[in-house]
Amino acid sequence: MILPAPAPTTATTASTIAIRPAQEDEVDSIVELAQAAYRGTGGWTTEAHLVSGTRTDSSEVRAMIADPAVTLLVAVLTPSETARDDAESERPADGTVGHDHGDDATASHDHSNDRNSSDDGADSTDGTDSTDSTDSTIVGCCYTRREPADADGLARAELGLFAVHPSAQSRGLGRRLLTAQSDHLQRAGVDLLMIRVLQSRPELHAWYERNGFVRTGVAVPFAGDPAGLQVEGLGMDVMERPLHEL
Repeated sequence: MILPAPAPTTATTASTIAIRPAQEDEVDSIVELAQAAYRGTGGWTTEAHLVSGTRTDSSEVRAMIADPAVTLLVAVLTPSETARDDAESERPADGTVGHDHGDDATASHDHSNDRNSSDDGADSTDGTDSTDSTDSTIVGCCYTRREPADADGLARAELGLFAVHPSAQSRGLGRRLLTAQSDHLQRAGVDLLMIRVLQSRPELHAWYERNGFVRTGVAVPFAGDPAGLQVEGLGMDVMERPLHEL
């Protein structure tokens, strides 16, 4: 599924971030990112104390990319043209490569089964949809899966695998990923965006509430392998966000 490219903006920092559909050759990076965001440390929220094991695997991510009902987006950090020009100016006269002063976006990676580990804070610099995979780093991802309309004619989509690398959190990137997915779903005629949030993560429930989600009062069993639960009986709370006036 190809989404419209975001409007180009002038880069004002050493790197830019583009949000675009995931590509087949990025599967391993997405798996690593999910593991770091959901089960790692260093970010503002984690489920490492609640769930152990791996969040996803390459076969699951490949299936998402191949599924026409799924839109899997990635946020890609790429050195800006300004940063590249600066790096070129640092090359010694003998042609050896000098130090690149662009931002360091080295990522470890990790994921969780509340289906989401997002970020909060001020917005980050926009980029264009054009990236070079040889010098870019995936720092965020999330998917939506559209479902058939229910008996009342309401069309829903599930939000999941929502991850921002700990090193890129608190910059508004989670909000930008959520907005990109919501805008896409609105154009597709979806009425409600749904997410299952792992219980015992009040900071995550609060983030979703600040971003338009409401608790439905419905709880469902843990979506992953229950053997990974470190808190027996932990479930998931269903939250929904209207995408237009119902």
